[in-house]
Amino acid sequence: MLLTRRDVRTPAADFTQAAAARVRPKHLALARVGIGAAMIARPRLVPGVLGVDSATSARMGWSTQMLGVREVALGAGAVIALRSTGGPAARLWLAAGMLCDTADALAIGGAVLKGRLSKPVGGLIAASALGAALTAWHTMDQA
Repeated sequence: MLLTRRDVRTPAADFTQAAAARVRPKHLALARVGIGAAMIARPRLVPGVLGVDSATSARMGWSTQMLGVREVALGAGAVIALRSTGGPAARLWLAAGMLCDTADALAIGGAVLKGRLSKPVGGLIAASALGAALTAWHTMDQA
């Protein structure tokens, strides 16, 4: 027997399922576009939140903008797919975003474990990325 998303019963799964019931795939995709646009327009903002000093933040602005472009592309692709065809194409875009959010959560969690990022800030950002991934997982049925 195959295990489906609906079969997973944990407090975290219940919470994300409840959150996903209020969030539509379009909202998730538009939020990704907005976050990406902010990363492109204000590349020092994300490193600053992560506790990176201003000189390093200025030097790594290009990498933040690259990540911002990734966010805009994933969000815009999902929005376009949701508006035009929905179904498999939209779920594919949402799955790509979910994969990126999961990788972000793992990378940030690893940085926290290695002492490269503070536990409160890193934990909050990793939890946010993981929450976004889980929300995408639960909203794919709506696409």
